[in-house]
Amino acid sequence: MKMKIYMFIFISLIFLFPSCVKKSSISKYQKEQSFTLKPFEKTLLEKEKTLEELDEQREKIDEKIIQPEKKPLKPSTQIKESTLEPKTKITAKYNQGELDFYVQNMTGKTIYVVCFSYIQKQHFNRWRWDKSKIYKLKNNQIKKIDVDYIKDEKYRKNVYGYLAIFDNEEEASSAIYELLKDKNKIPLDQLHKLKNQKVLIEIEKYGFKGEQLQHDIVPFNDSEIKFPELDFVVENQTGKTILVTCFVYQRKDDAHIWRYDKTPIIKLHPNDYGLIDIDEIKEKYVRVYMQGFLAIFDENELEKAKNATFELLPAENKVPIGRIVALKNKKIVLEVEKYGIIGPQIDFTIKSLQRIDFKKALN
Repeated sequence: MKMKIYMFIFISLIFLFPSCVKKSSISKYQKEQSFTLKPFEKTLLEKEKTLEELDEQREKIDEKIIQPEKKPLKPSTQIKESTLEPKTKITAKYNQGELDFYVQNMTGKTIYVVCFSYIQKQHFNRWRWDKSKIYKLKNNQIKKIDVDYIKDEKYRKNVYGYLAIFDNEEEASSAIYELLKDKNKIPLDQLHKLKNQKVLIEIEKYGFKGEQLQHDIVPFNDSEIKFPELDFVVENQTGKTILVTCFVYQRKDDAHIWRYDKTPIIKLHPNDYGLIDIDEIKEKYVRVYMQGFLAIFDENELEKAKNATFELLPAENKVPIGRIVALKNKKIVLEVEKYGIIGPQIDFTIKSLQRIDFKKALN
């Protein structure tokens, strides 16, 4: 009997349960609240829709830019695809790390040039000597010397170097800086200062020491640049034929030290005059403080004049003339004066320069 009652209750609940859920106050409240939005929620939804619309518009614009509509060409302007060449934009960029410079051979012979540069490529590397490749330069030939690329400006500005000059390629190939002889070496100081410059390599004879390497650093296009001339005129009033040269204490542009330079020897007959050729110096300070000594020899002392150096020049052959710059537009007149038991001595006076036949002076 109890069993039947339980079964009846269970069946009645199955039929009654759906109607109870539908008619419950909780269910009714939930349905009403699910479709009711508060004011701030509506505002948020509207903003989201606006943003979605903007994103869609941007995507459409991007698609048009990336994939533009292809309009067919007119028959007269159509070009076959195989004949089109890709366009390449070439832009020249100046590399700030370059230390390359130019060298010109003015020695009158073929030489082999190497550059030894003291470099540090990276901050974690040590400073060391680096050797460039060997360059063969014929007389009057100009070549660009390639120096290793240095990226860091701090290290680049502290790189300095030496040119090594040789007569044959074998010596140049085996050379190292540590065993480089002074006669083959030309100091260049900091290499970054050689930008837009060229190094002129020359040979000069200096007395009994013979041929010595000399160099000059000039602007790459130096044909248009003029510097004040320091040449001056010497007149012979000694009554005999003499040989004259001048030792000039100077420092060439970008050189390290002051030294004596010897001018070409000129021969002056009595009452004759000649031009003393002084090196062209760019730096104003050096031009102002350059000093000179004339060296006077008899006509039969040509070999002595050729082998003479300032350091070994006897006092009787030496005539101090002071600052070279003070002789501008003037001439030195050489004379002989007797001084007691010492005998005749060469003296000079400085006079204003009158009209001079320079063709005669240069001969």
